[in-house]
Amino acid sequence: MDIINRRRSIRQFTDEPIEKEKIEALLRAAMQAPSAKNQQPWRYLVVQEEQRLQEMASLTPYSKLLGRAKAAIVVLTDTSNLSLPDMVAADMGATTQNILLEATSLGLGSCWIGVYGRAERVDATKQLLNLPAHFLPFSIVALGYPLHKEDLRFIDRFDPTKVFYEKI
Repeated sequence: MDIINRRRSIRQFTDEPIEKEKIEALLRAAMQAPSAKNQQPWRYLVVQEEQRLQEMASLTPYSKLLGRAKAAIVVLTDTSNLSLPDMVAADMGATTQNILLEATSLGLGSCWIGVYGRAERVDATKQLLNLPAHFLPFSIVALGYPLHKEDLRFIDRFDPTKVFYEKI
């Protein structure tokens, strides 16, 4: 529960590079996500080149932080062999969340940049990254060591007025 409580969207990073072992740990965590009918439609494009991250910073109104990130994981849906296409969003959300939680556990800052559901973002990402037609970008996770370590702190967001028992 500590990791869930400390996870925050981090948008400012140090210049410290992310170790290869930590990138692999993020990907391993991502692939442990639940998946409807075990279809595992996810694929991942890891971007660490500074020039490429700078180019990606213009993809959406909210992706400027990629220009400061030390890495990004582009979470892709492989649409070529889906057994339950209507469950893809749930699968992809779960794998993205696993990346965010593992990043926090490794002392990394992360921020989910939404792509899914916005045609202009999907198209721009596909074009910039030259993705094959059967790969649809779902999200981009910006990564780096947080500029301010205290940013990964607990903020209680529990609101009992949003909970109902037995009936509404």
